[in-house]
Amino acid sequence: ATPDATVSNNATANPVALPIPLSSLLGGIVAGTSFLRLLLPATIDDVFSLVPHHTIFSPVASLPLPFLWNLLTAHLFEAGLLRAVLVVPAIVYMAERLERLWSWRSMCLYLAFCCISSSIVLLAWEVVEVFRTANEKDFFSGTRGCSGLLVTLSVGLRHAYPLEVLPYVPKPWGIQCQHLPFCIATAYTVLGLLGPQLIPEWPFAPIAFFAAWFYLRYLMWFSHAKAYGDHSPDFVFANLFPQALRPIVSAVGALSHNLAASLAPGLLRIRQPDEERPEAVMYDPSHTKDGAVLWNMAGAMSLANASSSLAWPAAPSGQPMPGAPGSKEYDARRAK
Repeated sequence: ATPDATVSNNATANPVALPIPLSSLLGGIVAGTSFLRLLLPATIDDVFSLVPHHTIFSPVASLPLPFLWNLLTAHLFEAGLLRAVLVVPAIVYMAERLERLWSWRSMCLYLAFCCISSSIVLLAWEVVEVFRTANEKDFFSGTRGCSGLLVTLSVGLRHAYPLEVLPYVPKPWGIQCQHLPFCIATAYTVLGLLGPQLIPEWPFAPIAFFAAWFYLRYLMWFSHAKAYGDHSPDFVFANLFPQALRPIVSAVGALSHNLAASLAPGLLRIRQPDEERPEAVMYDPSHTKDGAVLWNMAGAMSLANASSSLAWPAAPSGQPMPGAPGSKEYDARRAK
């Protein structure tokens, strides 16, 4: 996959920098809000949870505006402090890894799009269910949880570091970042279906799974390639699934894409190889160190500083190095 447009730590591209890393800020928001909910559960849920009534109608007579911020804030805290303790380290780790390649603005847009999209879909579903079942209680019930945020970050990690082995996982298991999104989304979905009262926010996970891929595939701006979206064959939707499921997902995805492309041809048109700019080089973000990216150069892998304000190096023609993108070894490992 081509590198993200706005690479982090580039002072010239980002004149306004955050006072603290976005990963630390994000982890602090989740931890702090989850702790506040432990002290003021009713208030925090009314103000920040995804409550269908509050999001559509204003619950405050003096404030005739619906709580639209709930579409985003519902993803930023957990219902229980124990769950917050478990998810915050994972959120900080994944966000910190993405900060090495993405700017904080790119990350904020990515997270906001995926979280808000997940909330909109779930809100529409809950409204339909209220009308179908005539159960008005669900219209005033709040949904909150970091399942969608975790899946969103994991899809970004899969895009940026597909072959990197996850830390604190036994190496014989061979679990890489490319396996993480499906594992997290599946775990939340299965546990949510088995115990919906324990994990009511589980629909955020599968919705965010698709929304995150859609954003990276079609909407994210890659400035070096001067194009929107990663249209590389490595990042088709089916590749987010295990090998055994990919033929089925590919068939369904092809039909869905053709139908959607007929409705929005400008948005969903995939660039052909002859349309790619020469600057849209392939890189292997699984080999990074201190903000540097390994590029496929002639005869050797070259280190290019990701924070450099100079133009990124383009790979010359020739066979890729062993283990680099495009090589047989790289494709075999990525297909696992």
